[in-house]
Amino acid sequence: MRRTKSESEETRQRILDAAETVFLDIGVSRASLDRIATEAGVTRGAIYWHFANKQELFSAMIERVHGLHQTVLTRSLLGAVDPLQGVLDWALDVIELFAAEAHTRQVYRIIVTRCEYVGEMQDALEWQSDLHERMATNFQNAFEAAAAAKQLAPDWSVKSAATTLECFMSGMLHNWLRYDFDAEVAEALRAGLRSLVGSFRVREAAAGA
Repeated sequence: MRRTKSESEETRQRILDAAETVFLDIGVSRASLDRIATEAGVTRGAIYWHFANKQELFSAMIERVHGLHQTVLTRSLLGAVDPLQGVLDWALDVIELFAAEAHTRQVYRIIVTRCEYVGEMQDALEWQSDLHERMATNFQNAFEAAAAAKQLAPDWSVKSAATTLECFMSGMLHNWLRYDFDAEVAEALRAGLRSLVGSFRVREAAAGA
């Protein structure tokens, strides 16, 4: 009996769900298509109907989550009326994304902690590098705009501010994915982020002078 398009898509999503479970359990390199097929309750042939190999399956897993949140993760900060507020709003949106969605955390945890970036998984490393470069470029542009608008405190240069915020965000997300912070820690991170971005802003008296 020929499957309908909706049934085929349902099977594809079940395979992706199973892959996430197996990847998280034993790591991407150790996961086999046979193990994923068993977890999904399908045949190995069914996996090949949807995915050419494990690399393509892994990439589809990433895209399924990344595609939903691309507007947040890759949002440009250029053109913001208040560049520092734009930086803060973006960073808080990222924290909210990871705090609110367990599925998002699970997929990114696989990417960060369950994947060896060799051989067929090089694409995953390139994807991470691209996301990191987008973030670094966004921060650089935002702090350059803040400096041009005389919003940046004299203790900070564009480079030092961008690098510090980049390290805060990267380290925060890496540790969050590795240790799965709770709501209390997430709130502490929001407070710390507000304080950090506040330190970038020139004091009103200094700006008036």
